[in-house]
Amino acid sequence: MKTSTPIRVIGLILCAICLFTGWYMIAANYDYGMVAGTYEFRGVGESSVLLLKKDGSFLQKRSSNGKIEFAKGTWHRSGEGGVDFSEGFLEVGGVAPDSDGHTYGEVIKHFLNLIPSIVLGDDWDRGPKFHRVFFHSAELE
Repeated sequence: MKTSTPIRVIGLILCAICLFTGWYMIAANYDYGMVAGTYEFRGVGESSVLLLKKDGSFLQKRSSNGKIEFAKGTWHRSGEGGVDFSEGFLEVGGVAPDSDGHTYGEVIKHFLNLIPSIVLGDDWDRGPKFHRVFFHSAELE
């Protein structure tokens, strides 16, 4: 039996609405569960791996000029896309902690606003970026 054109059109419209709703629910989500995960920074002569946990804690490993350092602390969301790292966060890409000892950044999303990255400092275009890593080693866990 052949499906009529109006039913096909209604089906396509409903599918489009469902796809858009699903995309929007992910793209507009900046909560702890969405931001938590493993991130990696690679710069000239340095690299860093950052593990953000859903409970608001973080682990960080930085390698710079052959020296490896580890840090742990807390992180929390601020505003729509802001992220605040507690004292102890290691300097990355020349961005040092502010006078209060905290390091601040911004969560930005790429690829249809689905994949988060974290940019440190005030310059979101040129600041050091931690890119989300989906397959990672367990070196920080």
